[in-house]
Amino acid sequence: VQGRRLFSATAGLLAAMLAACTVIVVVEAHLAKTDAVLLLTIVLAHMALAEFYLAKDKDPPPFRMVVLFWLAVGLGMLVKGPVPVAVIGATVTALCLADRDMQWLRCLHVTIGVPIAAACILPWILLSVMAGQGDVIGASLAEDFFPKLIGGEEGHGAPPGTYTVLSPLLLWPASLLLLPGLIWAWKKREQREFRFLLAWAIATWVMFEAVPTKLPHYILPAIPAIALAAAGSIVGNDRPIPRPSRIIWCCVAVLLALGLAWAAWSYGGPVVMTGLVVAILIGAAIQALRLSRTTNVFVPGVAIAVFGLVFGGYLPQLTHLTLSVRLSESVLAHGGGPVALTRYREPSAIYFLGTGTRLTNTRDAAAHIAADPSALAIVAKEELELIWDMLATTERDMIVLDQIEGYNYAKGRQENLVLLRSERTAQ
Repeated sequence: VQGRRLFSATAGLLAAMLAACTVIVVVEAHLAKTDAVLLLTIVLAHMALAEFYLAKDKDPPPFRMVVLFWLAVGLGMLVKGPVPVAVIGATVTALCLADRDMQWLRCLHVTIGVPIAAACILPWILLSVMAGQGDVIGASLAEDFFPKLIGGEEGHGAPPGTYTVLSPLLLWPASLLLLPGLIWAWKKREQREFRFLLAWAIATWVMFEAVPTKLPHYILPAIPAIALAAAGSIVGNDRPIPRPSRIIWCCVAVLLALGLAWAAWSYGGPVVMTGLVVAILIGAAIQALRLSRTTNVFVPGVAIAVFGLVFGGYLPQLTHLTLSVRLSESVLAHGGGPVALTRYREPSAIYFLGTGTRLTNTRDAAAHIAADPSALAIVAKEELELIWDMLATTERDMIVLDQIEGYNYAKGRQENLVLLRSERTAQ
């Protein structure tokens, strides 16, 4: 929709395809996380923001755009706190500095918009206070948001420039057109449509490059802007794809083929499926070297073939990586009682085990299974001794129902998890 409003329906369709044909967007679409919803709110807010910016010398945009903008801001904050405000603020700051003009911001109608955004957030705050968690906002800022701005949290620290170096991989296979398309868009930066998109893309990218904590999905808010700018510069122009871009793209394809082969060898993956995906990647690399002009078919074709096989057949058979699925199957096989998790707290586990799952510590997990004979706990193997000692004081024995080993790729560590229940000590 935004591509059609900025350029044409064709450019909008191409931008949507390019954004969808990136490793990071496809991966996030398959994870049980809030980042995809956050991306939607940021895109909606920027769609309205573009109307305000482009209406500088025209009639002001309709009031519904004001409502859309502030609703998107409010819902974005409800999903991810101050992150959408930071992204939108970076875009606005970049535009104001580049143009040396802030007059267009009057279209935002802040006095009307702030209450709209607040109305999205206040019910959640009131419910949190009623539940006895009135400090949830301060705690989340102090324990999660600000520490990520100060240093690399959870072992994910990296220097500035990391995303730029990894962009050929994170944006693959659309990187074949996205990266040169961004350069072509820069040459048209005097046009306000491209100026807006470049401010959105570059300011967001630079902001997250400056943050010490780095996770691949942090740059998601910049991808729609990059895709729109690239599509706007490509549609209607028969452009040659630079040879360096093709070579880098081919190198990434070969690295992906080697990585998938190694993962299949290390974690017992499917041989035939792996061979097919590797053959497609190598064939695509060879074909990419022969491409001389931009094409709207090659990138989506590669994405559909590779991602379809990887997510549809390859990854589901790498059982060593599907810890959450195996945990849920084990829980169901042993009665499906209320579950407490200690060390392994991935969102995918909550998704498969249910929202009634308790996230707790070792002592509370022991109390959980001691209080309810049907209750279950999933703990790390090294926690067993403490749980055994605690259950002994309640005259209950620890029963090991299952042991599940696997690799937690979100945390980059091997997990050895145990499913437990308790029973009364025999007299």
